[in-house]
Amino acid sequence: MSTEQSQRLRTVHNLLDGYGSLSVPTLTAPLADDFKHQVLPESLGMPARDKASFEQHAAGIFLVFESFAMIPKAVFEDSTRNAVVVSARMQGTLKGEKGEWRNECVMMITLSDDGTQVVEVQEFVDSAKALEMRAKMAPKAFDE
Repeated sequence: MSTEQSQRLRTVHNLLDGYGSLSVPTLTAPLADDFKHQVLPESLGMPARDKASFEQHAAGIFLVFESFAMIPKAVFEDSTRNAVVVSARMQGTLKGEKGEWRNECVMMITLSDDGTQVVEVQEFVDSAKALEMRAKMAPKAFDE
């Protein structure tokens, strides 16, 4: 395995661990300045976000969780495209005794040339669970 491949995977695992930290600075530490995030499918109507709007969105989401983990089920690395695809289970405990939250996603993650920064994430989510989150627990500005 080459150094670049190892670095890509380390960066992606740092990103996944950042979600579980419930800390916006930890989550966004591996993000490039020109980072872009898109929740898919587009039919959900979730806006594309730059780094600043992703930080705001993450801060709102983190407010509803006591604990959270992004658990990779499968990870595929594409050294030609400088990308990593992750199929993950998301699980956490909601604040206010609202119980457990479980969801799934597939993240297509594009990295910088040296593999140290996340440039783009396209995140396919379980549409039904995304709509449930929006209806029942979405923080202010969930769709912004």
